[in-house]
Amino acid sequence: MFKNRFFRAYGFWHWGEGFQTVLFTWYMAFHANLTATEIGFYQALVLSPFLVFTIFGGALTDRVGAGLSYIMSTSIFAAILITYGFMDLQFGFVPELFFLYCVGAGIVSAFSNPAIDTFIPDATDQPVQDNSLLAATAHNIAKLTGNVSGLLLPLLSATGGFVVNGILMAISVIFLQTHQRRRDGHSPNYVDHSDLQPGVFRRIILHYRNCPENLDILLSSALLGLIIVPAGYILVPLILRERFPEYGNMIALIGISSWIGAILTTAAAKQMSAKIVRPGAVSLGVWGGYGAGLLILINVNSFPAFCLIICIFGGVKVGKALVYGKYLHNSPVNDRGLIVAVDQTAFWGLATLGTAGMGVLVDMIGLNTTIMLTSGCILCGVAILMIRGHLSTMVPA
Repeated sequence: MFKNRFFRAYGFWHWGEGFQTVLFTWYMAFHANLTATEIGFYQALVLSPFLVFTIFGGALTDRVGAGLSYIMSTSIFAAILITYGFMDLQFGFVPELFFLYCVGAGIVSAFSNPAIDTFIPDATDQPVQDNSLLAATAHNIAKLTGNVSGLLLPLLSATGGFVVNGILMAISVIFLQTHQRRRDGHSPNYVDHSDLQPGVFRRIILHYRNCPENLDILLSSALLGLIIVPAGYILVPLILRERFPEYGNMIALIGISSWIGAILTTAAAKQMSAKIVRPGAVSLGVWGGYGAGLLILINVNSFPAFCLIICIFGGVKVGKALVYGKYLHNSPVNDRGLIVAVDQTAFWGLATLGTAGMGVLVDMIGLNTTIMLTSGCILCGVAILMIRGHLSTMVPA
């Protein structure tokens, strides 16, 4: 995996994303000392472009090629990160500048994300489900590395953190350029779209109408984005700040714990891939277990126990990986970038709404009540997907 230049590019991209997650949360919660509502607002703001630009980015990827789309957008992302780091050094936290940073970073991410994922099905000669699990493992290792790197934030300061984040993104661009030049692995095939029926949204609707399995995978992504992602962004750091404030500078340990759990779970799933004959059913069980397990957070009373629980919860990430390979397999090559973009719009776009809403809920009804409500919503969503039945009967590609 690590000898494949695509996975190196993929790894550095997600290393940068993992580092940014810690940096962004630390910057708001401890450097700028924002309220829960403000944290939710800015978390939602940086995700909001996914509601508008991701589908456009996916369509553009299919037109100009994933490589060009990724290289341009990620290079701009690196420049934005480095520029904001020096602006914070000069001016400190300025809400208007941070607003512009969030919007700019969100827009270029909305282009980069669908572009990089279109390489996954052909990354190796293995079956697509194996490639998806390999990508998930590379993703999780990189995220863990990013979170470990976040331990250096008190030393780096905000400026150093943003600059390092930009450098990681730039390295990813270099590896992808090398991957394309040397052709170690197969780049996605790009075809003439002149014979496609007109209308991007018409093609999207027809695809999900003709492939109900992909529609249910899309609905599961909506569940993850609307509820499970916000739980990590809002509930976890606020539990840390409310119950264990003395460990504020160790916030990266929470992310490290989560990604260790994710790596162990996805690596185990890769080893047992041939034996997983109902990947969708396994995913439903994982998401349901996470929803019920959230209630444990109400009574957690020690920081080591909190880290252990978050490590176990990290295993929820295998659910997406188990069904994502089939989603990519079901997607037409001509519109692969577009269909990936729709899934990421559901995932990250709805995370915009969920994150903002969860931040407000904590301020309105309290942390523990929000945890109970979140748990119930996840279990209801899993029940609906079970009733629909397409995930329960899914077989590997």
